[in-house]
Amino acid sequence: MSNYTATLAERTQPSEQWIEQIRARYPVEKAIDEVFTRKLHNRLKPVEHTMDFSKLQERLLNFLKDETGQADIKAENLKRLPGGASKEQFTFDLTWQPKPGKQETQHLMIRMDPTESIVETHRLRECQVLRAMSGEVPVPEVLWIDPLGEKLGHPALIASFLEGTVQPEQPEDSEKMSGIGMYFNPELRASLSQQFVDILAKIHSIDGSTKDLSTFDIPQSNSTQANEWAIGLWERAWNEDTLSAHPVMERAVLWLKENMPEVGEPVIVHGDYRTGNFMYTDDLEINAIFDWELAYYGDYHDDLAWASLSLFGGSDEEGKPLSSSLMPQEDFLARYERASGNKVDMKKLSYFHIFSYYKIAVIAAATSVRVAYSRRTHLDAMMNFASGLGSVAISELNRMLDEATS
Repeated sequence: MSNYTATLAERTQPSEQWIEQIRARYPVEKAIDEVFTRKLHNRLKPVEHTMDFSKLQERLLNFLKDETGQADIKAENLKRLPGGASKEQFTFDLTWQPKPGKQETQHLMIRMDPTESIVETHRLRECQVLRAMSGEVPVPEVLWIDPLGEKLGHPALIASFLEGTVQPEQPEDSEKMSGIGMYFNPELRASLSQQFVDILAKIHSIDGSTKDLSTFDIPQSNSTQANEWAIGLWERAWNEDTLSAHPVMERAVLWLKENMPEVGEPVIVHGDYRTGNFMYTDDLEINAIFDWELAYYGDYHDDLAWASLSLFGGSDEEGKPLSSSLMPQEDFLARYERASGNKVDMKKLSYFHIFSYYKIAVIAAATSVRVAYSRRTHLDAMMNFASGLGSVAISELNRMLDEATS
């Protein structure tokens, strides 16, 4: 099956034969295949997504009673959080006894899969990487998980809710999406930038073999396997989700495969490390790194490229571009080399900049449009707004490919 042969009807109502062809064509990790295949099977079911989550309160209470073994607990003040483009998020107050004889009320959060997401990911995988990072870098504490949604209705995890600031106050004329082109004043940049680098360096140094990461496949060292799996994920997502073909996307994936670099020793890659995915306290300490759902074993240049994309960065007071709105790219890379001991290969960095825009184009030009088109999210307006980034990403992708092949 060659690229783009599937019709809109086949993607919307996929046959078992078509699903098996898709699975055979694109090499991905076992856990990724699991969630992508489940997504396609779910397309055959009636649209169930609704903004009415009245059943969640009862399901949540019963789930927590089973998990804690405590019959007299209370789960109150359940509220949906705004935003959350890829996942449904709620907060609630749990009154229970975390230790015998000690009753507490804790403010917790739920991260739950919608009927279909702009990024299909694995809740147990996210749970495992968060627990692996606990005590290593600042992350929320995962308390419970319903990996298949058998009790809560959709796959979900429950974690501690941390207080802090994700997006500082922006200039009055700023109308950008959260995490894109955010502005940090000089004091914030001075306090946060080194922490931002140090945490990334720490992530890349963690020995995953000492952690429970059973949902992660480990690619071979000194091979292209990590990148084959990574490309397979995003190419599969494009071909499962796009409403129409696009020649730049076909050109891009061919170039990515033909120029795939080897990965010496794969490290844990965050996958979405940037401004908007960390939080800091009033005393300017980063107290949480969020959105680990795209984590995988791969090349550390992937995180470096993503964090230094011009799309995610803002500028300083003189208009100079800043990686993740925090520091010039040359400072970011130099600080990372010092903190990690890893050498930055500029050719690999350029490769992953192109790969980054390919990923953004898949999310914005294909999957977000598909989710809105299929009416499987309450965030239809946000999905349509995000789709506007697709043309930006494809245009930038085409420009970078021209430079890379000239």
